[in-house]
Amino acid sequence: MRYVGPMLLAAMMLSGCAGSQPGARPGTATKYRPSYIFGGYSEKQIEPGIWLVKARSNGIAESGFGRNMAAYRAAELLKAQGFSHMQILKQYGKQSFFGVRGAAATHSAGEFLNLTVRGAHSPSPPADCRDKRPSSCATVAIDPLMARLKPSLHIQ
Repeated sequence: MRYVGPMLLAAMMLSGCAGSQPGARPGTATKYRPSYIFGGYSEKQIEPGIWLVKARSNGIAESGFGRNMAAYRAAELLKAQGFSHMQILKQYGKQSFFGVRGAAATHSAGEFLNLTVRGAHSPSPPADCRDKRPSSCATVAIDPLMARLKPSLHIQ
């Protein structure tokens, strides 16, 4: 396993939707849905107003699918509570790879991302970043984020 990077969500948001590849997906690829055998998301309120959102994808899913799923689910959850912005207080993710001995290419074996988030009504940065890397904390507008990520998750 290798750490995906300190600016995981910020880089994904700036580059558009990582891993968005149109077309049919294999039946065993992770789908955007609550956790099940092939991956999915889960959420838990860990303090009043603060949520831990987890997402995991398998290696058949497009690269970036787990990251996109965590960000989309967090935004979806906070939007349903009436917030226009999402404050990312902490993020942690990993992506696993495998390769055949002697082969030049490696393949994704899956990824996960854990986000600690809270809703906000303004773009003000979070005052209480919980990440070791303050650059990993950010406030993002929910509607543009969801619009950017929805196609990559194959949501109707």
